Amino acid sequence: MFVLDPGAERTLRARTPARRRSLLMRLSIVTEWANTRLNGIPRAWLLFDALAEQWRAIRHRVHPDGLPPGAAELLARFEPRVEIVVASGTPEVRALEDEIRARLPPEFDLRLLVADGCEYYPLKNEAARIASGDVLLFVDSDVLPDPGWMAHLVGSFARPDVDVICGQTYVAPTTPYARAFALGWTYLPRRDDTEIVKPSKFYANTIAFRTEVFRSVGGFADIGRKTRGAASLMRAALGKIGVSVWENPRAAVAHPPPANFSHLAVRAIAHGRDQYMKHGEERHLGGLGRSVGIAMARLGRGWYRTLRHGHRVGLPLWEVPYSFTVTGTYHAFFALGGILTHVSPTMMGRRFRV
Repeated sequence: MFVLDPGAERTLRARTPARRRSLLMRLSIVTEWANTRLNGIPRAWLLFDALAEQWRAIRHRVHPDGLPPGAAELLARFEPRVEIVVASGTPEVRALEDEIRARLPPEFDLRLLVADGCEYYPLKNEAARIASGDVLLFVDSDVLPDPGWMAHLVGSFARPDVDVICGQTYVAPTTPYARAFALGWTYLPRRDDTEIVKPSKFYANTIAFRTEVFRSVGGFADIGRKTRGAASLMRAALGKIGVSVWENPRAAVAHPPPANFSHLAVRAIAHGRDQYMKHGEERHLGGLGRSVGIAMARLGRGWYRTLRHGHRVGLPLWEVPYSFTVTGTYHAFFALGGILTHVSPTMMGRRFRV
């Protein structure tokens, strides 16, 4: 384990290539390019700007308040150069290689990977396979990290019991549309919690692993014809080897709401399809009832949050009907996804790949 006590350090030095023994640790950042298809490339540029700024702050030892004990010392022991692996399922990204390099500072070693036909989780696995770092930091191409995100997330490995650490994901309530999703969607409104805890669930858009742990469970599991849902399988695989997933809520990222109505519909239908297929990819009435029932339960939860927690995202009273409408529309398409999957699981397995 990559911890600071002498015994663990000797173990690490025995496993670490000689070229890195003086500094011990290397950070590899992994980001997929798949989300740019619906959320746009400009958000990826903003992500790269944030990565550059936050890594330079770490290198200059300008740290945010509230780092875990020992985090500053641990961060100082990373190599000055950081590896970033950008993985795409289509070759078009190669045309952007020069622009990507221009967005990154000189101390970032870019590796551009094209894995033809791969989607979200397989792209993460393929990128992790070629990464050379001792720590793998996964961050999606469409999220925007809060200040201090990287230091809080990577610094959490100063705790010897932390082998996997995620951050919190929220929707920034910048517009009426975004406020509706901040309250009524998958992610909770942003929390001000500071304690590192074991979360009830986690997302793959902001999570870091000790590389040996990630590879020991074979990466993210195959999820068949679904497009999301590997996080719960990852938790189960980690549990089998006695590894817990932790969350540092100070390591927060802002996730965008669906970019437009078409994106909303596609994402919600895929959500319903994935819920239907969660316990089997063939037609079965149990899946239909479960997916539609969960859509209705999520709708009720979203409306409850809108009424109960609207003040947390600055929701004015006159926006409540609009927020209800947006949340209701999303979950109507969610239910439709389950119904369509019941009609034709094969067709739905090929469509709505998000």
